[in-house]
Amino acid sequence: MATAMSGGAPPMPYSLFLGFVHRNIPPLGFPVTEMHVTGAFWGLAALWTATDFYGTSLLVTVLSLVYPAWMSYRAELTGKYPVQWIAYWIIFAAVYMLEFLQFLVEYIPIYQTFKLAFFLWCMYPCANNGSVLVYNNALKPALAALDQWIGSMKKKQIVEFPKDD
Repeated sequence: MATAMSGGAPPMPYSLFLGFVHRNIPPLGFPVTEMHVTGAFWGLAALWTATDFYGTSLLVTVLSLVYPAWMSYRAELTGKYPVQWIAYWIIFAAVYMLEFLQFLVEYIPIYQTFKLAFFLWCMYPCANNGSVLVYNNALKPALAALDQWIGSMKKKQIVEFPKDD
């Protein structure tokens, strides 16, 4: 926990949680690390979503909103807007728009687990994560074509109104 506090940086959520674990839980015979906590958390989340237990949709929505919202807030504070978070929110909106097609979604087994894994891949903190790849390879060309089509529609007069004589 000392490494997270060094250099005046605020403590990370993992270090706060691990400090709580080490202070309040008796020794388990092995050191509890960030990898153990992370694996246990995401394993329980995957099990919960795979069994489609009560509140699965809420759990997936909250997990796919909290970290990206926090990172977007931090990006706004610094005045830098990484493509990763802009692309993530476009993908997030596209997925939730597609979910209105309930007749397709309800027939996909463990859909919520796939959606959670997809959003985790999209929010993974690296240069070429899922949001950048999906946005650049699929959504950006589709949105450019849509923008071109809408631009061509603006040039045509759709309704012709009679002129006053």
